[in-house]
Amino acid sequence: MLNNIGLVEHCKKALAEGWGYVWGTYGKVLTESLLSAKLQQYPDNIRKYLDYIRKNYIGKRVVDCVGLIKAYIWWQNGDPVYTPESDKSANGMYQAAKIKGSIETMPELPGTLVWKDGHIGVYLGYGQVAEAKGTKYGVIKTPLKGLLATKWTNWCLCPYIDYVDEIEAYKAIILEHVNLDAPQLLWDVLDAHQYRYELYRKLADSYKR
Repeated sequence: MLNNIGLVEHCKKALAEGWGYVWGTYGKVLTESLLSAKLQQYPDNIRKYLDYIRKNYIGKRVVDCVGLIKAYIWWQNGDPVYTPESDKSANGMYQAAKIKGSIETMPELPGTLVWKDGHIGVYLGYGQVAEAKGTKYGVIKTPLKGLLATKWTNWCLCPYIDYVDEIEAYKAIILEHVNLDAPQLLWDVLDAHQYRYELYRKLADSYKR
């Protein structure tokens, strides 16, 4: 089962292996033939970096920002397999998500996606993000907040995986729309219910825009 914990482990693997960045890729090992195909597909984004890509990334796995996420979703028997149903751009991934909010309301939930217009990353937990930042960066770890952080504006849950603890995400949505002086009182009531996940989901759904 694909879930947020698996997505985080996948990103940690990409970081440990030093995956590179090539526009339009999603985790396959870069060969000259793959590079040539992507150059034809995205000449404006790749041609100016050709020498750098050849020197640094041939023989390595490569992704772009959303490709880092798609590599996990599409992984089969040691390699990603293209799947058109979940082939989304960074903005398309955010738009497809049903659970989302402004970055100030992001739950402390590893595997949450962080987004700004045209770019997306994966929250690892403990204030750290994995992102395929650009051709001369590759897949790197950056802080969620602070001077060295990408200026993320929103968060969402990936619509193609399950989340081990979605309740924290539902709480964030509820708090974004309701001013509760003592939210823990509401959480205690819901947590005591047999169908607490369903109650949290329905309450959060009622506030979705």
